Amino acid sequence: MENAGYQKLSRFMVDEQYAIFRKFRLLANRDLLYLQAELAHLEAEFADVSDRDRKTEGEQELYDANWYLLSTSKNRENDGQQWEKALEIRTKLREYYDCASRYAAMLNTPQARKRDITMLKNWISRPDLGGGIPFSGDDLSPVRKNVYDDTFADDIMILKDRDGESDPFTRIFAGPVFHGLEKLLRYMKKPVQLGPEGQAAETNLFHYSDAHLLGTIDILSTVIASMAPLASIVILYFVHNLGYRLAILCACTLVFSLCLTLVTKARRIEIFACTAA
Repeated sequence: MENAGYQKLSRFMVDEQYAIFRKFRLLANRDLLYLQAELAHLEAEFADVSDRDRKTEGEQELYDANWYLLSTSKNRENDGQQWEKALEIRTKLREYYDCASRYAAMLNTPQARKRDITMLKNWISRPDLGGGIPFSGDDLSPVRKNVYDDTFADDIMILKDRDGESDPFTRIFAGPVFHGLEKLLRYMKKPVQLGPEGQAAETNLFHYSDAHLLGTIDILSTVIASMAPLASIVILYFVHNLGYRLAILCACTLVFSLCLTLVTKARRIEIFACTAA
């Protein structure tokens, strides 16, 4: 079947934005350590050869100050070992820098959320969600410690993070709050259907638009950000005692700065500037 196994999982990852994979940081670090050790060994060998040539009478003692003599030494019946070692170091350095830059780029990829990993694992193992793929290899077997095991939670990345802001308010609303409300929302939605129209089978998989969810969060955050300073004005209008007014003003300032922290990704200096104004 074309739509089975890795093909089916790949289709789900693309369609539902679940491009989640292991980073294998331990293996990557070990590989860099091996490359570093190889370079350190080559560096020591080059130092020995360079020191030997420097103490040899003839053109060898000029290699430190004459690149042309060094690079063409083998053409004049010299052993050319110093230049060969330099080229070997050059090749290994390219490999080392390439691996280091790729590893650094991988470390900057966003870490997958625990709920997204759980969803992917459930989809792979459950036919009622549209998955139910009987993987048997070491990577995804359900009876072994596979790549999505909980012990690797800190080592799993998502290649494209969810759209929208990553402020605390968005994370809370799109996470625990939404998943708590989802049990009620599913009564108003139809589950995803698999198969051609007319023969489609219903699943327990429900699809929610990221755009709709983020739009709702944007509206709520805007309302909260607008209401914080307005509420302080209304409260102060009805309070005439100067001591109470000062206490309310301090409390409202704290609430306003808390709203900025939760609803936006403002830096501390920006929050300080807003509250000082």
